[in-house]
Order: sequence, then structure tokens, then C-alpha cells
Amino acid sequence: MPARVASGVAPEEWVKLMPRPPVASSASLKWSHIEAYRFRNPLRGQLQLPALDRHFIVAHLSNPCELSSRWSGIVRRHRSVPGHLMIMSAHQESAWDWVGEIDELHLYLEPEILTRAAQEVSERPVSLVEGLGIVDPALTDIAFKVCAELAQPGLCSGLFGEAIADALALRLLRRHSTLRAERTLERLDIPTHRLRAAIDFIEEHLGEELSLAAIAAAANMSSFRFARGFRKAMGRAPHQYVIARRIERAKDLLRTTDQSIGELARGVGFATQSHFTLVFNRHCGVTPKRYRQSTRS
Repeated sequence: MPARVASGVAPEEWVKLMPRPPVASSASLKWSHIEAYRFRNPLRGQLQLPALDRHFIVAHLSNPCELSSRWSGIVRRHRSVPGHLMIMSAHQESAWDWVGEIDELHLYLEPEILTRAAQEVSERPVSLVEGLGIVDPALTDIAFKVCAELAQPGLCSGLFGEAIADALALRLLRRHSTLRAERTLERLDIPTHRLRAAIDFIEEHLGEELSLAAIAAAANMSSFRFARGFRKAMGRAPHQYVIARRIERAKDLLRTTDQSIGELARGVGFATQSHFTLVFNRHCGVTPKRYRQSTRS
């Protein structure tokens, strides 16, 4: 059995033990249930690390390396290359030895998120299947999305963090846990009346700071079940839907009112006019000012 301890240190303390500070992190983004740090490690290194209070997932981004590690009472040796992943459960000490300037993303997931997600579909205890050198394109895609958000945080970054935590929990359950009950997980659809309640809530609060938990509560669902059901029903994650609705409302106001662009931006949930202009231009291909001019010419 793995050597477990009762608790562990938090990610913000754990990362201080790394040989170099992170080149990017989610520390300032107010994410819930998940934290992310990107590291570019020195050519050689050795670490003896205390137990961590989160599940630990690592995505290898660039530069191959020779890696030796020990946790769960098992010594693991592996040549890691870009695209490989590592999964280690919470609450256990670990040791690391490597050769190679590996560029990697660390994801720290609260165990309670995985536990609550598992309880949605099974009464059996669920644990992660750990390992090095894991290949999973879906998990790698999650890692790349996180890297992009760390590099250039967008609108609704807090909502993005919640959605990523749920997406990560779902993938771990489906492919890297003792559950692996795909048929059971497929039944986690969102009923039509709950979907309508969520959409109505978004519309009513579009100009406010929205959280996944608040939207899911309006639909009387758990965040995990809601996020998956919403994506399946609407073809996009909740935070993507919120951004799209804000842009559509802004377009309507640009066409039909004489509000200043700054006032309009704040009214549809953007913190600043410059951020609104950037996002609007990205989605519509023109600035808000030019859009308004074109609709009135």
C-alpha cells in the first residue's frame, strides 16, 4: 500500500522547494480547486519533497529528460519526452532525480473535487491510477489550455479555472482511476429545465462576476455535473458561453444605444474598456467603435 500521511503542504509552499521559481502561475487568477505552475528546471537536480495536500499532475512540455522518482513505496525510472504525463495522488512524500532541462506544467487538484465527482456516479471508493510516462491527448490538451491562460489570462479567468478543474477531474475518473465507468459517466446529462435555469441566470447576471458554482446552483446541480452537462448540451464550456453572450449583448447595445464604449463595456461584465476592445476585436474582427459605425452607416 502507498505510504500516506494525514495531510500535506499546500502548493504555494511546495513550489518554494523547487530549484527555480515558476515562470508562470495561477496564483493571482483566483482559481478555485486547482492551481497551476510552469517550471523550466536546471539541467540536473535532486529533490526530497514533503507530502502534498493535492493530487499532482505534471505535463512534460519540451526538452527530454532522464527521470528517477520514488513515491507510493515504488522507485520509478523513465525517459520522459514532450507529451508524457505524470500522476501522483495526494498525501505522500516523494523523491526526484533528473538529468535534462525539462519544461513542465504542474497541476494541483483538490482531492475533494475528485471525490465529489466520483460520488456523482458511484458509491464505491475511488483512487487514482498513478504513474510516469502516461500518454493521454485529452489531458495534454487540458495542459496546453492552462498554459495559454497563464500566458495571457482572458475574461472570466476564474470561471475558466473552475471549468478546468472539473474537466481534469472528469478525465482522471474516466481514464486514470479505479472507477473508469464510462457508461455511467455518459449518463451525466443536464435536464432541459435545469439548462434553461442556468441560461436565465447567466442572462440576468451577465454584467456581474459569474462563477461556475453560482451558475450550477441556479440549475440546482453540482459544479462537476453541471459543467459536463452544459458542455455536452451547448457545445462549449460555461466560461466560453458567458464570453459569447457578453459579446452579443455588447453588439446589440452598440447598434441601439449611444452609451460610451467604456460604460457599455462595464455594463456587460468587462473590467476595462481596453480589455473589452481586445476581446471584441478578437471575436468580431473589428473594434467596437468601427462596429458601431458600420451598423449606422
